[in-house]
Amino acid sequence: MDTRRRALAVLLALASPLVLAGCNGDGTDTAGDAVGTTAVSAAPSTAASASTATASPAKSAGTVAFSAKGSAKPTPTATAGGGGGEVEHCVNPMLSVTASTADGAAGTMVQRFVLTNVSSAACSLTGRPTLAPYAPPGAPALSVAVGAIPAGFGGLGGSGGTLVLAPGGTAAFFLKWSNVPTGDAPCPKAAGFAFRAPLDPLADADKKVPFAFQPCGGAAQVSQVLPASVTS
Repeated sequence: MDTRRRALAVLLALASPLVLAGCNGDGTDTAGDAVGTTAVSAAPSTAASASTATASPAKSAGTVAFSAKGSAKPTPTATAGGGGGEVEHCVNPMLSVTASTADGAAGTMVQRFVLTNVSSAACSLTGRPTLAPYAPPGAPALSVAVGAIPAGFGGLGGSGGTLVLAPGGTAAFFLKWSNVPTGDAPCPKAAGFAFRAPLDPLADADKKVPFAFQPCGGAAQVSQVLPASVTS
């Protein structure tokens, strides 16, 4: 019996390392499964992505690339189109024209007129208005040439630039003519003038401005539209 017990004990001693080796193999397989799980759970979060990068660089690189592509959305940009932000030119229906102050010396008369934006929108004025003097009712039609006030005539012959008139805003222009007869010809009598705003395309919408004056020599001159602060 002692001999059998000794033989059994030897067999058990030899078999123990094999059993332990089998357990370590299972543990190693289990660790491999844990790494795989970490890689799968890394995709939804930034912290997990960092863990994935440590455990499996190949999988981490794929996850990062996917996340970058998913977040690369086009950013809307502001574009100017259709005249957005631009102010339209003032047209006759948007303006009122009233006579203001007058001045004269050495046979030269200068009349100031005020333009008021009577509309509900801002508009711009650039350049000279178009004026066409008209005769009183029943009188022959007038032929008066209206040119530009010369650049050397004080500050009235200069450029007014572009003026933007807010609703209720004002600007000015000046009408100049001579009251000295030329030879024996009488000075024509004007009852007023037809007015058209600068750059106004509505040629058939001239505004009649009553204003009696006598442009001797059949000629008059007009300034560009100037700031309302210009008074003479």
